[in-house]
Amino acid sequence: MANEIEDIKRPEQDVYDESKVRHLEDMEHIRLRPGMYIGKLGNGEKEDDGIYVLLKEIIDNAIDEFTMGHGKTIKVTMDERSVTVRDYGRGVPFGSVIDVFSKLNTGAKYDDAVFKKAVGLNGVGAKAANALSEEFYAESFREGKSFYALFRRGELIESGEKDSGERNGTLVRFTPDPLMFAGYHFREEYVEEMLKNYAYLKKGLTLTLNGNAFKSENGLLDLVNDSLNEEPLYAPIHLIGDDIEVVVTHGHSYGENIASFVNGQNTREGGTHLAAFREAVAKCLKDFFKTNYKKDFAPEDIRQSIIGAISIQIQEPIFESQTKVRLGSPYLWQKEIQNPDGTHTLDKGPSVRSYVNDFVGR
Repeated sequence: MANEIEDIKRPEQDVYDESKVRHLEDMEHIRLRPGMYIGKLGNGEKEDDGIYVLLKEIIDNAIDEFTMGHGKTIKVTMDERSVTVRDYGRGVPFGSVIDVFSKLNTGAKYDDAVFKKAVGLNGVGAKAANALSEEFYAESFREGKSFYALFRRGELIESGEKDSGERNGTLVRFTPDPLMFAGYHFREEYVEEMLKNYAYLKKGLTLTLNGNAFKSENGLLDLVNDSLNEEPLYAPIHLIGDDIEVVVTHGHSYGENIASFVNGQNTREGGTHLAAFREAVAKCLKDFFKTNYKKDFAPEDIRQSIIGAISIQIQEPIFESQTKVRLGSPYLWQKEIQNPDGTHTLDKGPSVRSYVNDFVGR
């Protein structure tokens, strides 16, 4: 009897049954939980605000096309409210345009058949840009034709195929949703800095912002030289390997100033590659001075006033979040393999730590 009375008193919203279990469609989930996909929202006043993450996700796809040898120019046009990105790569296959921009976990980057060492990995970024935009337009150009899709807040409004005289590639134009990004506006200086970093990392690529071109001939060396606000103690040392590029010098200020990148992604919070680079530089210089000058320096003293940059290419990198600002990969590559007996093993490449240490210490 007591249990029956308790059931009568219990509010309906406290009842946990099948009617309370919901399934959200892809776009619904992104809009309900945007922080899972882009970090914070913001209004564009800070360089890590969500509207710049949306833009970066679209540019990353264009960068991956260039990395695979398709298209040498990426054009970005923007005002305070909207932005357009046009690449000249292969163009998204027409039959996949809608899915690529609206269905999570859909893309061509889950193996290395079409994209190797890409930064756009999870089949999420472009969909997040779509879901969190008031209007999102994508058009793919291939062999004299195009296929377009228009979305509003992630919902497909219109699509179709038509003739086109445009060069092959993909165009994406989006306007972030003011319901999500209240009072937002794009700040050109933040986007310019983003494009400059892409240019430093991708020699031979030209990126334009509202007609202003950014291109680098010397990679990370240009990045370090352009960022110096003091005369360094010695000319920056610039080393380039197959999948790694580093620059190092020392200045007069306190602290460390090292930029780090993975597959063209600015890892502002560092990760395994940056930790390995800091360790490698300290060890290399410590050994040099001890051997040649009989002086022993502590690693923290060697890293004091260091200025530098590291860029590394990793197959299937593991980032610690969807925003990809910190690398978690312990290895240059790793892949799960199913054995003939049905068991699974992890095939691993060299560790990031040993690879960076060996390269710097040569």
